[in-house]
Amino acid sequence: MWKQRLYDLFSPANVIVVTQIRASKRLAPNGVNVNENAKLPKQFQLSENAERILNEPVTGTLCIADRGGVPNATPVWFLWREGKLVVSTRAGRQKHVNALRAAVGSFSVIDPTNESHYVELRGPLTVVDDPDYSFRDAVVRKHGHADGAAFDPPGTHRIAIILDPERVLGRN
Repeated sequence: MWKQRLYDLFSPANVIVVTQIRASKRLAPNGVNVNENAKLPKQFQLSENAERILNEPVTGTLCIADRGGVPNATPVWFLWREGKLVVSTRAGRQKHVNALRAAVGSFSVIDPTNESHYVELRGPLTVVDDPDYSFRDAVVRKHGHADGAAFDPPGTHRIAIILDPERVLGRN
């Protein structure tokens, strides 16, 4: 029953209504029709503080819808590299399966120096193999470990999920 209520809350009809209400309030003064908003180019520039937050060794939350459309939010370590967010995980994990299926997701992280500040990224997801564990090792080095060998048994198949942000939200 709780799953159905959660699914109803995040159903496309409800999400569209909320988005249209917010978009019309924000865009109406500028004369942009809500329906035209979808055709606007997706551009953003991160503030210096947002860049700082994304480069901190903190845990963020990766959210990808499962096959039923229910959001699956997972705490993850991550890298912010060249304007893209990189998450390393073992192949076959739920976030891997969901990323292949949904191909879009969101990520949020709270500023460790001011909990009322956060950054949220939304955009398409790409899944790539990590045969030499370079993504995994870069992520764990950011968090103070020499390498990621202690996190995986020998022969583990690792992949990286890369989020290419099209939209940035937050308070920073």
